[in-house]
Amino acid sequence: MNLAEIAPTKTNLLEYKDQLAFSIEGHDLLEEKREVLVMHLLEIAEDVKKKRELLNQKLKDMYYQFKLLKLEFGELGLRKILMDNYDKFDRLTITEKSIMGVNIPVVKQRKKDEKKLNFESLTSLERFRIYDRFSKKSKEFIDILIQVAELEARAWRLAYEIKKTQRRVNALENIFIPEFKEIIKFIQDTLEERERETFFQMKRVKEK
Repeated sequence: MNLAEIAPTKTNLLEYKDQLAFSIEGHDLLEEKREVLVMHLLEIAEDVKKKRELLNQKLKDMYYQFKLLKLEFGELGLRKILMDNYDKFDRLTITEKSIMGVNIPVVKQRKKDEKKLNFESLTSLERFRIYDRFSKKSKEFIDILIQVAELEARAWRLAYEIKKTQRRVNALENIFIPEFKEIIKFIQDTLEERERETFFQMKRVKEK
């Protein structure tokens, strides 16, 4: 910053005072935004930790039921069952909501019309029970998996916005606000010096 290029006028003084006030207000708002986003990020991080633990347990449960299903039906039979009934799973819709101006994803499962399962390969009640347990465990796993994916996507967006907001806060703190203060001081000092010189000149004229 070259102070020599700035005209020390009252008009500029008022303009830079307005810019300083605006920068300070913006700094305070950005600080508030950053604190709110950090709070949300910490809540999400704690939720992700709990949901991931649950996800790992659901994965183990599903894998155990999957092995039972494979033992009962064999690989070809298992593949046929899964292919016949894969489309019964719910579809996903992704929308967004705003937190302090940050768009974060909201994932919802769009319920499909219930369809009867294909029982062609389920030739006994026990086989149906095995398949039913696997189906329930798979549904539970997918539900938690979707929740974890949604939370982690939110966390990434919030973390990026926090980093960007912090850069703006730092720029205001370390560059713009100090510069505006220095310019204001320079203009005030220059105007005061001119007023003193004018006063002394007028005094000398009066004395003469």
